[in-house]
Amino acid sequence: MNPPRRWILAMAAALTMVGCSNSPDSEPPSSAPASSGSPTAEPSPTETSAFCLDLETYQVGVVAFRADVGRAAGGEPLDIKALRQRAAMISLMGKNMKASAPSDIAGEFRAVRKAIATSSGKLKAGTQVRDVVSPLYGKGINPAFDALNDYECGSAAE
Repeated sequence: MNPPRRWILAMAAALTMVGCSNSPDSEPPSSAPASSGSPTAEPSPTETSAFCLDLETYQVGVVAFRADVGRAAGGEPLDIKALRQRAAMISLMGKNMKASAPSDIAGEFRAVRKAIATSSGKLKAGTQVRDVVSPLYGKGINPAFDALNDYECGSAAE
């Protein structure tokens, strides 16, 4: 199986797992407290937002995209077609998530989306590797990638 196809299958599997495990229709764990009218018994809107439901899959996609682009800095050739497909999937997912991004991560989320868009916009025949790599790595953008990668929905509300 070629690498682009493996990546697409991995993303599909991740989407399925996250979608199934975070389904609002799934039954709560047996250790969950019964609804007693207290504000903590109900999940916050943030935890059931498109952003939070898709966050883990988005994080995997971003890490994979950065790693693939980063390998080019180590001398591997860029697979422009595959990287553009990955960037398009990440971009579409991010577009669907952006309206419900919690305010405590929204700035970093926008910065990551912009960095991926900038990098993928440079994915053309004859491009310089540094033009594709530099939007994704560096002192200015690394904190945004780190914050988004470490972010967990619901942790800020507690």
